[in-house]
Amino acid sequence: MLAKVTNPEITTATRTLTIASDAEIFTKILTGPRCSGRTAIYIHGGGTGGNHTLIERPSRHLIEDGFFDTVILPDRRGDGASSPLTGKYSVLEHAQDMRALLDRLEVAGPITAMGVSYGGPIALDLAAIDPRVERVILVASSPTLSSTSGLTAFLAKSGLLRRMFILATRRFLGKLPPAYTDFDPAYDAKNQSELVKAYTDALKRTPRERRDSLLYALESTLDESKAGLDEHITLTVPVIQIVGERDEVWGSQLLPEYRQRFPNYTQVVVAGARIHKDVFLKPGLFYTQLAEALRACLSCA
Repeated sequence: MLAKVTNPEITTATRTLTIASDAEIFTKILTGPRCSGRTAIYIHGGGTGGNHTLIERPSRHLIEDGFFDTVILPDRRGDGASSPLTGKYSVLEHAQDMRALLDRLEVAGPITAMGVSYGGPIALDLAAIDPRVERVILVASSPTLSSTSGLTAFLAKSGLLRRMFILATRRFLGKLPPAYTDFDPAYDAKNQSELVKAYTDALKRTPRERRDSLLYALESTLDESKAGLDEHITLTVPVIQIVGERDEVWGSQLLPEYRQRFPNYTQVVVAGARIHKDVFLKPGLFYTQLAEALRACLSCA
């Protein structure tokens, strides 16, 4: 359980910013009473649909608890109210979007780059290309998708996952009047079925003209050359990974090569989190570990 934050001192602003000739990024900016002097950009996950509301609730907690004065919550290209994808898009290209967004917002830095699920490697790539990033926080994420065997891996490698998603879009896409999806109720879901329903309802309210964009997002996720972190990237800034005991999507053990490439890496294991979706089904456990890790990191800064 992770309660909603109703603090009236946390204000909200939204902006749609042009970051390229063919792309606009919709962004929500949460601002608190300004006591820490720190800013974060928090990048949402969701390889086949999602938006910033996937992480708005914990972001409000981060401000209320004094970790940040401002949290920037963009909808990634292809998601939410941002421009659709026109082809497969790499983690690095998403990171370049985030850097351009920070430039348009005139963020001077330093800044903390955070990412949940698919947003994690994007935050890492952002740190590699943007000197404003002073630390990276991975939540239920890792530098690359898990290579372990399992149902998800089998479905992906066999091509069945893509076929299942195409069938889902044909069945659900555009079945309800278009509307921006609020994923916040996912934090109150009691089981996986309720999470699936949230994503299904989102598909039903997604216009049919976004179908190609959704497929490009899925194909990017399944393409190892697009979904992983560049093998040449090294980071000296602190990297903190908050991950469950088992995570069938991202894996729970950092590969030895990354420990060498990220010398200031710290892993915090969330006891009792046994599937990737527990980041929503057990959000209180993840936030508690995130808050403890941030306190330790910031006290040493």
